[in-house]
Amino acid sequence: MLVAHAHDQATFPAHHRQADWKRRFALFSIAVGALLISVAGLFAWKHVSSPASYHYELGAVVPAGELDAWASLAERQVVVRRASIIAADQQPLAELELAEVSSGPVLLKWKSRVDDPFLTVGTSAQDVSALAQVLQRHMPKDGLVLGWWDTSRQLQLLGGTPVRFGKHLGLPLFVPQRWRSQSADIESIERAFWKAGNAGEERVQFQRFANALLSDEASGMAELQAIAGGRPAVLVLHVRDAILLGQMDSRRLGVAFTDLGALSDVHGMVRRVHDWLDHNRYPAYAMLQDKDSPVRAVALTDAASGKTLAARLLPFMGNDQQDVAGATLVYRVGGFVVYELAPQARP
Repeated sequence: MLVAHAHDQATFPAHHRQADWKRRFALFSIAVGALLISVAGLFAWKHVSSPASYHYELGAVVPAGELDAWASLAERQVVVRRASIIAADQQPLAELELAEVSSGPVLLKWKSRVDDPFLTVGTSAQDVSALAQVLQRHMPKDGLVLGWWDTSRQLQLLGGTPVRFGKHLGLPLFVPQRWRSQSADIESIERAFWKAGNAGEERVQFQRFANALLSDEASGMAELQAIAGGRPAVLVLHVRDAILLGQMDSRRLGVAFTDLGALSDVHGMVRRVHDWLDHNRYPAYAMLQDKDSPVRAVALTDAASGKTLAARLLPFMGNDQQDVAGATLVYRVGGFVVYELAPQARP
């Protein structure tokens, strides 16, 4: 379950003198105007009349010198382009970068301009790039990566990594509450832009993968090994995946998060995190840091959530840290953890 963040409301005292009412009214108007300006960005999506009114707008090609973590794509003549999501009133809702490939655009970078999460939640480009290089060097030829579909597409693009889920599946989508009744329209817009064609069977298998991560560790591991189908397999997970799984089934995995701003005062940030955990009685948490995003704390909201396979495999402090049978930790970078899966037991 995603926990909504409450925002303070400003109140203004009432005065009954009549002599200076014009001056007070002017000050009141200025104060209200400032308040409206300050919250406009936070609640920008509320001013969009209809989800069907937003569209993707392609922008300029990203110069090779600005690709950073994606620099290897320029060497292969893969075009990386900037894009935006624009509302009907021309308000920007999100900014992104994507690679243009024959199978459809691959999302590389995502930044919401309204309440986060909006549509999706991204990961660090630097961490994905580092992970792709490691997998390229150490994956066996007949190996297979099990991971979230968007991460899998990035790894496949960067290093030719063999992945189980290589299509744009578009789930879950983080749809603002007021847009829920038109979710079908949003899904149509997303499928059209990302060229997500017939992926019915892969969606079914990905739901099976997500269900395994939401199960207890014994049955979840057995299901992952079955999905691997006898091939040598590694499991790639990211702390962000817990947020996505919580969106898919909050009854089995309760997740909350809070953004803490830039990492400047470490001790102050630690106090804020623990105050947040104590206030809400969250039993376990993990931290995410990306140079282009604020530091984020992600928490499990109850003890039962900590018993799911995903929570047992991800580095949640305060949760059970014992090894999970059948999974061997082989690599960590940023919010990513990589496990080698034991082969499926033969009957």
